[in-house]
Amino acid sequence: MQEETVPRLSVVIPTYNREGLLDRTLASLVRQDLPASDFEVVVADDGSSDGTAALVRSYADRLRVRYHFQEDLGFRVAAARNGGARLATAPVLAFLDTGMIVGPDWVRAHLDVHAAGRRQAVLGYSYGYNPANPCREMDGIVDTLPPEEVVRRLIDVPSFQDMRLPDYERFGFDPGRMAMPWVFLWTLNFSVPADEFWAVGGFDEDFTGWGVEDIELGYRLHRNGNAMVVSRAAWGIELPHERAYDAATVSILRNCQRFLDKHPGVQTELYWAASARAVSAGGLVDPLEVEWEDLLAWTAAAEGRDAAGELAESTRDLTGRDGDPLRVAVFGCGAQLPTEWAHANARFTLCDFDAEALRQAVAGAPATVVESVQLCGMRTPWADRRFDLVVITSRLAGGLWSRWGDHVLAEAKRLGGEVRAPAPEHM
Repeated sequence: MQEETVPRLSVVIPTYNREGLLDRTLASLVRQDLPASDFEVVVADDGSSDGTAALVRSYADRLRVRYHFQEDLGFRVAAARNGGARLATAPVLAFLDTGMIVGPDWVRAHLDVHAAGRRQAVLGYSYGYNPANPCREMDGIVDTLPPEEVVRRLIDVPSFQDMRLPDYERFGFDPGRMAMPWVFLWTLNFSVPADEFWAVGGFDEDFTGWGVEDIELGYRLHRNGNAMVVSRAAWGIELPHERAYDAATVSILRNCQRFLDKHPGVQTELYWAASARAVSAGGLVDPLEVEWEDLLAWTAAAEGRDAAGELAESTRDLTGRDGDPLRVAVFGCGAQLPTEWAHANARFTLCDFDAEALRQAVAGAPATVVESVQLCGMRTPWADRRFDLVVITSRLAGGLWSRWGDHVLAEAKRLGGEVRAPAPEHM
């Protein structure tokens, strides 16, 4: 196909040994209602050994198609997408997973949202994606009918809907009203201006295996000032296919920890905890915005709650002790620290869910504080046995403890040789 003009949109499709599914995805792009010269397709191959390369070549007379191949060194979809994006020439990048089939106006719909020139990522609506609860009503018809007819027939089937729909509806399809819209940037179907993508460094190639690399990109885009916008017009359908669900959940939890390690904070900690709970319940999505609102409510309720007295009591034996300083972590330090710590033979790491309380604690600390991080204590970026002692205060009592107390205790035991916490009746 002649390629004289610069395309308006580059579609990057990662793939690995899914020749049949890729064929369906490419065929749906051939049906776009815009001229093929308006967009290009870059297939980013993560080391396939099937007929993927020949399949891509077979579309050269129907699509502006490019092909990126990287050696098979394991599941490296982040690197594959970056490699494909480097070949792309359009000002807007769209990412589409192998096995997604799109409607005839999909390219136009993404371009329409970007026409305003805003700094934003467009989240295309994704029907049929539900690994834990596949839509059985798709069986048969998705192989025989065009995508738009499948949508017409199944539009009212709950399991066919985008898994993000309940949250979208709750916020009036405006992710800008959400505290953490980045959690819904899924590479199934989204687009972003190329310069915004590269301004944050593209996908982080440290993420290997399945999951989270897209959400982590969304996190960085959001922090860099990019809005998240939902487009129901830019829809696609994920075709049913076999997936190694158990291996995927292990990979998700590993990458959730990597995410927290790279971006420690209350929001990423909450994302880890909510993801762990969802996976243990057999799902992949948890109502994270609800959890965030509950945490904000607890932060307001705990404002001014002083933990200095109980910290002094629980660490009395640190004063005047001999030997090397103890490494002590505190979960829920509050704004005031005990004056007795001026004589403690210890080095403290402070955590609190309230950023202002943590700032005040560090500013007025009577002891050596080696690190302070805004965290609850459900999950931290530190290695096993990083501390000699972990102290938990009653600032984590009530709403926070009732929801996440088991996580906090497990994390404290992972980190410390000894854990000191208030009696259960005080939590």
